[in-house]
Amino acid sequence: MKKSFFVIIAVMIFLMGCAGEGEQIEITSPFIGGITGIAAEFTEMRSEVFDGGRDPFDIVIKLENTGEADVAKEHVKVKLSGINPAEFNKLEEELTASPADDLLAKRKDNAGNIIPGPPVFIELKELNHVSPITGGQIDLPLRADVCYLYKTKSVSKICVRENILNPSPGGICEITGTKPLFNSAAPIQFADFKESARSRDKIGFSFEVRNAGAGTVFGKKTFCDTTERKNKDAVYVKVDTNLPGLSCTGLESNGRTAEGYVTLFGGKKIVTCSQTIATMTDFEQLVTLDAEYDYEEFKQTTITVKSSGETPSE
Repeated sequence: MKKSFFVIIAVMIFLMGCAGEGEQIEITSPFIGGITGIAAEFTEMRSEVFDGGRDPFDIVIKLENTGEADVAKEHVKVKLSGINPAEFNKLEEELTASPADDLLAKRKDNAGNIIPGPPVFIELKELNHVSPITGGQIDLPLRADVCYLYKTKSVSKICVRENILNPSPGGICEITGTKPLFNSAAPIQFADFKESARSRDKIGFSFEVRNAGAGTVFGKKTFCDTTERKNKDAVYVKVDTNLPGLSCTGLESNGRTAEGYVTLFGGKKIVTCSQTIATMTDFEQLVTLDAEYDYEEFKQTTITVKSSGETPSE
């Protein structure tokens, strides 16, 4: 996805360079779009098992990448909870696993067809309820928490005018207003991109970072660690205008880019940026926004343990 994304952006920039005086550039989405990342599902699972240590069974969890960012296998962790590992003849660490293969993103081919990423499977083998239960049966929750590293890419544009405060009418673009914004399919989305005039040599723009998915966001490569409060609701954001003189509140400025962590409150955060302009030309400039983060979602079901009427095997 990364390679095709930059090819499309390069085409956009080429078209902008070919535009003549008075032409307004229209950009279209280079993405499929959506608000999901990794989807989990229990598959080929028995809904009922027996106690007594004579009924081993496996749990298989299917993972599918429904977003537009590839995920390396080492950046995915699935943890099973809801049951006491010891009662099922397992150690705690044996109920946490990573897939054997990378999770590839969905893609669009040259004909416009959407190609889903192939599913991968995690198998937790030989669970066995060794101790006898009290009564005829007991229902237990079974929950798979899935943590994965993910990325969001977005593209918009800003209007640059020779005279920022008093632009001549009928120009190629308007500075003040809401601008088109396109996101890759991912649970974290950028939204509400707005531009305004700040001074004779400066324009401003703002956008919202939003948790549009059903899960919880954490700082990147933390494996969704909840032991440190700073990890929760943290998103690493990078803004790139390819113009010198960019600065964004709360981010580290690197000339043409600005990047750093933002913390979401109520699932949202507005980022405000300022861009110095030194030109005698009117044009539209592409702005790319990137986000990187860990994301955690869960899938839950129920498993029924029935009494076999037997004592545990020795």
